[in-house]
Amino acid sequence: MTNETTKTGRIVMAIAAVLVGVFLMFSTPYITVDQLNLALHRLVEVFQPADPDGVWDTPVKILSATFHVWMALYVFSGALLVLIAKDIYADKKWARPLALALMSIPSIGGMTFVIPHMVLVLGGPNGTTNPDAGMPPAMPIMLVGLAGYFITLLAEKADWKTKVAQIVTFTALGVVGGMVFMNAQHGVRHFLHNPSLPFFETEYSNPELFLGGYVMYAAVALFIVAIYLLAARKESGWYAGMMVGIVTFVAAFLTFVDRMGQPSGQEWLRGAMLSLGLTVILAIPFFKNRVLGRTTEAETPQSKTALKPKTA
Repeated sequence: MTNETTKTGRIVMAIAAVLVGVFLMFSTPYITVDQLNLALHRLVEVFQPADPDGVWDTPVKILSATFHVWMALYVFSGALLVLIAKDIYADKKWARPLALALMSIPSIGGMTFVIPHMVLVLGGPNGTTNPDAGMPPAMPIMLVGLAGYFITLLAEKADWKTKVAQIVTFTALGVVGGMVFMNAQHGVRHFLHNPSLPFFETEYSNPELFLGGYVMYAAVALFIVAIYLLAARKESGWYAGMMVGIVTFVAAFLTFVDRMGQPSGQEWLRGAMLSLGLTVILAIPFFKNRVLGRTTEAETPQSKTALKPKTA
């Protein structure tokens, strides 16, 4: 990334930061509660009666806690976006990467709200569907976050190859971050539902579910850190992205191996493959070099000029 922008680009980014920030502060708290209540009603009133022996006590607590954590993150992110809008316009080099990281919070968090709606509200027990589900109330959170995310990402001055590399890399970071969080919900759900407590007997898969739960929760924060550092053209961002890609692949794959005979096993496999794909993308020089603002010597205008034969 070049992190160089035109005055028009900075105006657009500053306006986007203010609009997204105001939306996050004043709208997302109400949207969050609406989306949470829909999921909780379906869990308690539909899924639990259909499968009384299922694990339903922990997901109610987990969804209640994580939705409210995201709500707080939205409000803090919104306030900071409004505050740094003037710094974006003033072309302070730290402001644009920070804005991109802040925009990723509603993008990832909105995705983690929409998926439960698809599974719990739109879907039903034993593969049934709910025709009255409607659109997820949280969809605007994800879409507004994505709009600001891509406006901020693409506003810099760069050639088309660099923009392609940015779109692929930063989209992958956001999508995998959302998927990782959703699998973490399931991992924590089963980790907390441990019939052998206060012991950790191996038949209840606690090592895998701890990695696939709490460790994946922590990994989502690293996705956001990696987005900021990569947007700032820091090599440490590449290392952060590679590390979190490898860790989440290992955690998801180990949990898949343990639970491959259960319906949820395929979710872990999909998550593992997404994390592996992100790692591969970051390892490819085309993406790595351009996101970090590097080009090969043969691609620079100076080198092309130097290679031309001199004319008399």
